[in-house]
Amino acid sequence: MKLKLAVLITYVLGLGIPATLGAAVFSSAEQQTESGFAPKIIRLDEKGRRGVVFYDHKGHESFISPDPETPHPAKKGAACSGCHHTISARGIPELYKCNVCHHRKDGDPRNPKNRDFDEVMAERAFHDSWIGCQRAAEKGPTTCSGCHKVGVPPATAGNVSK
Repeated sequence: MKLKLAVLITYVLGLGIPATLGAAVFSSAEQQTESGFAPKIIRLDEKGRRGVVFYDHKGHESFISPDPETPHPAKKGAACSGCHHTISARGIPELYKCNVCHHRKDGDPRNPKNRDFDEVMAERAFHDSWIGCQRAAEKGPTTCSGCHKVGVPPATAGNVSK
């Protein structure tokens, strides 16, 4: 009787463990974006009161904003320069984060001004660019809760980087 039980347990474990591991491997496989590459998810606004934003950077890398009002239109083949719009003295795009030039505090004299001479701090620069692009493309969220996930711990997404 003990021998039959031992054989049965070995048989169940022999089939169960590989099946469980195989399912885990397939369920954690990276998804592909429209560009055919695995997503690179960036966490934004982790400490903000509206909640963390998980942004698929890789999925947007080749996208050029259709917004006719965009202050920094990108050229075909240089999609990155639409969002990361800093150009060196030699005319080469420099890919910086918003907060390199657009500072976090309202009233910071280093913040650039827009066409209407209004201060454009980091939050406003990102939101104006993002929402204008989403509305023009008629695709993606344009409301706060469409992006910001209240109550979601910042490290809940699998392959997440800052």
